Amino acid sequence: MLKDCQAGEKFSGTVLVTEWKESPFRSKPGSFIVMTCQDSSGTLPAKLWETEARHFEWLREKDVFHIEASVSEYRGALELSVGSMRPAEAEEIDLTQLLMSSPLAEEILERRLQALRRTVRDESLSLLLNRILDHPEFGVLYRRAPAAVKIHQPYLRGLWEHSVAVTELALELAGSYSEVNTDLLTVGALLHDVGKIFEYNFERAVSYTTEGRLLGHILMGVDLISREIAAIPHFPPDVRTKLLHIIASHHGRYEWQSPRRPKSMEAIIIHYADALEAELWQFRRTKDENPDEEWSPYVRPMERYLYLGK
Repeated sequence: MLKDCQAGEKFSGTVLVTEWKESPFRSKPGSFIVMTCQDSSGTLPAKLWETEARHFEWLREKDVFHIEASVSEYRGALELSVGSMRPAEAEEIDLTQLLMSSPLAEEILERRLQALRRTVRDESLSLLLNRILDHPEFGVLYRRAPAAVKIHQPYLRGLWEHSVAVTELALELAGSYSEVNTDLLTVGALLHDVGKIFEYNFERAVSYTTEGRLLGHILMGVDLISREIAAIPHFPPDVRTKLLHIIASHHGRYEWQSPRRPKSMEAIIIHYADALEAELWQFRRTKDENPDEEWSPYVRPMERYLYLGK
């Protein structure tokens, strides 16, 4: 598996190529291919130095390859130097070994989700939550979708993992403020990213859908929740407005593609719980990837170096 690679070793196996591009040599004519290789254990960057026309044809049409490579270290990070590659045969392709998923088991995530659902006493909000989480399409996608393409939990069940963690964190924060409507907070936190079930393709590599690129998960989440609320008789209009505001404002800032800024206690708490959970996930992953280092490499999503301690 890719996570077991060590500098100086050889790697031979089947990988999912999630990204690739042709890059020109700086000091001589010709080009090489830069790729991102993935299996269920993680990803590694890779370079194919000796290219042929067929390599480009394969990469345009296929995404699973058997590669032979050497493992090296470049600028403090591991990468693969690919000596040979070919399209994988059907019997070599096992998506359970190629697609990354949450390290948390489904049983654990479901137990935590059900515990949160049981705390919601408001009948209308509970009914809405049930309509989405128990829906034969939406509920399955909610438990399968990634939370992002790259920044945090970019793997299967990532949305589920992130949403539960944000809700638990938000409720902890709300414990210091008696004015908070915890039913609204719980439902808002569990559904704040629900639009991501339509924002991403995730049958193989995680990527954006056309609708996801054009609209984004915030607008898509507002639309989904609005439609489900419309199907619930006598859903309180003020609760609808407050819930949709949470969804619309959870990114917090206009420059972060938030249509609104948080203007209620519930919306403010969810915004900060969302950002905190995502950054702490990024920190933990960085620490796991650099177990013996005091400082991390530059972490581009967080725009800083991280102190990892000893």
